[in-house]
Amino acid sequence: MVDPMTALACLKIFVGEDLCFTDSDSMAALVAKVAGAYLETAWAWPRRYGLVAPFSFVLTDPRAERLDGRELQALALALQRKLFGDRGDGDVTLLTFEGDQNDVMRFAGASTHLLKSLLNGEDDGLFAGRICKISPTGVESLAPRGGPVEGLPPMEVLRAQAPVVAPARTAYRGVFHTQREIFVGNIAVWREVGSVSAFGMEPPPMTDLIQAEHDIPNLRSASLALERQDSGMMFLPLSFSTLVKPSGRTELTPFLNALPAALRGRLAAAIYGAPRAPSFSALSQIKRAIEPFFGRIDLGVSDPAFQVDDLPPDLAASVTLTLPAGLEAVRLAAISRFMRDAAGYRRKRVWQGVTDVRTRRERQACIEAGVPFITGPAVTDLLETPAAVQHCPVLHLPLHDWSTRAEAAAPASFVA
Repeated sequence: MVDPMTALACLKIFVGEDLCFTDSDSMAALVAKVAGAYLETAWAWPRRYGLVAPFSFVLTDPRAERLDGRELQALALALQRKLFGDRGDGDVTLLTFEGDQNDVMRFAGASTHLLKSLLNGEDDGLFAGRICKISPTGVESLAPRGGPVEGLPPMEVLRAQAPVVAPARTAYRGVFHTQREIFVGNIAVWREVGSVSAFGMEPPPMTDLIQAEHDIPNLRSASLALERQDSGMMFLPLSFSTLVKPSGRTELTPFLNALPAALRGRLAAAIYGAPRAPSFSALSQIKRAIEPFFGRIDLGVSDPAFQVDDLPPDLAASVTLTLPAGLEAVRLAAISRFMRDAAGYRRKRVWQGVTDVRTRRERQACIEAGVPFITGPAVTDLLETPAAVQHCPVLHLPLHDWSTRAEAAAPASFVA
């Protein structure tokens, strides 16, 4: 049972007018991915959350008696941008219901028809509790109708406060060695433009942006960040589809030449988007193009059944699985399938890694399955500066941004 002094709510995510899409399962999975990534960062312990039905989360906060709907506006805005773009057509609306435990769970399973009635302000009295409608631009109390939205100044005051825009930039996720419980380096990722709200906090980014258009900015920024550190690897994402094209390799060459040659041994090319069975010709072209600049190659795959037995000798030091979008059960199954081939990877002398690890359960599954290297929101925040090479007990993960400034960072001793 939930303590009666604990705030308990159901969050329903309402997309479009009818929640009717050509592929509702895919939409539910995408919404779960984006919302889950936000809550993993913003709804931190001792607050808790869980996906209980498609488009439905249950939220608890033992430090409050009521939830403040405006805190979830950043989620509404992130969903709007992710699904429809900054200026795309479409609507994202959140409904929060606060009540006793039985009513919260009934609300989680509410029909689309009932949701539309509540959005239209037609409260039929089925739920005895507080209902708020949240959009990227405002919060409205639906039950009681027109009731106060507590916790912050009126929306007019908030709108009058000019936001401070944080530029898009390179950020970092620490790469963690599970057996030795040590951070061995970082992977560069792209951080979206965000804004500092009236809370004084930037809404956390929803996903790590690893896309071809960010590869060159990451090369510039991450190599400079590496020069300021005396230890640790830096994994620089490069698109497989870019590297297999002569024009793509030509475009990258000036920026690869600018990488510090003295740090080659600490630079790793994280080649993402590799197919399940890449051709020998494609892999050979990629190796010839980037080998002069990197001390090792990590091959990023999305298929847990990647054909490691067909991987040419000495091409990649590691293969990293990006977990699939969707329900946690699907992601856990991917970890299990990937590690089923652990013996084959050992024969090839290729390390295995898993990235985009988002939850404690996924992190624990990786550790129990023997995944050597992991990264993702359940391992570190999206860091402004790279994580130092340092020991960190698993129980202390994820590493938060302020932790990277600890004075007791351990000296480097990583040898793959």
